[in-house]
Amino acid sequence: MAADAYLKRPLDRFRSFETKDVDEARQIVGRHFCSHRLDRASASGRFDACQNRLAGQRVSLNYIRYGADVSIEPGELTDFYLIQVPLRGSADITNGRQSLVSTPKLASVLNPDRHTKMRWHAGCEQILLQIDRAFLHAVAEKMAGLPLARIRFAAGLDLARTDVAAWSRCFRGLVQAVEAGEAFDSGDQRRQRLLEEALVGSLLACQANTASSLLERRESGAAPAILKRARTFIQERFRDEIGLLDISAHAGTTPRNLQILFKREYGAGPVQQLHDTRLAYARHLLLADADSLSIAEIAEASGHRHFGRFSVGYKKRFGESPRDTRSARLFS
Repeated sequence: MAADAYLKRPLDRFRSFETKDVDEARQIVGRHFCSHRLDRASASGRFDACQNRLAGQRVSLNYIRYGADVSIEPGELTDFYLIQVPLRGSADITNGRQSLVSTPKLASVLNPDRHTKMRWHAGCEQILLQIDRAFLHAVAEKMAGLPLARIRFAAGLDLARTDVAAWSRCFRGLVQAVEAGEAFDSGDQRRQRLLEEALVGSLLACQANTASSLLERRESGAAPAILKRARTFIQERFRDEIGLLDISAHAGTTPRNLQILFKREYGAGPVQQLHDTRLAYARHLLLADADSLSIAEIAEASGHRHFGRFSVGYKKRFGESPRDTRSARLFS
């Protein structure tokens, strides 16, 4: 183990600290993330902590090890999400009501507004992606095309899933590019922003979260301007009492032509897309604001004027009732 500690680790060019002192490790890691408890969980094992870190505009890349078996309790992270990808070893993770054993096959996502506590077992080493909370929310709203409530993720990030594995390769590839001096230090602010947006956007697309139902991208870049105008109008006005005539008038075409274009491009008409948007937004609110809004209020906030039809349509779309969705508390 002692010899292994001197092997090259990710982001070694960007060493933040290396110490055998628990208090020093707690203090420095706390400056970068948030104040937290850090204690040895067993008397055995050698405490040999190390952090490598490079901050971008709204995200940071990190490598951390503690060597020994440690317990970590930051409580609520508050201002950032933290994705932890084990390279070696394992860690017990609890974020709110979600718990998992994280390994090199199962990464973890920590939601900022849920109480977090962890136990990193001896030999655990992880690379971490810290994402500014407001930045992730802004990326999600840009993807959805409409205002969103709270964003929470499922805590377990299954690295065996094809889409998640692709995201993990991008994340690891970014770490390698940083090590090679090909990213994060070019001075090109726009390129850096786009890089960070792409990394966060692909995470939102692949990992289950409270806004997943609104983040499905069905519009191709080559879609006619008429369709883009119609979709924008639906996204902006889905809460209002609008119909086919309103949508087609805004798009600048006839109702029949709009229906033909929609079915050719998306396989369903504009009114169906309006209904789908309303139901998807209702699901987002049920998952994100289950404690603050009643189901009737959520139905109204998502543009549904008839509660009975809302419940029937919701169950047909998602295979469960609105009450079942709220009771499951999937992301709590």
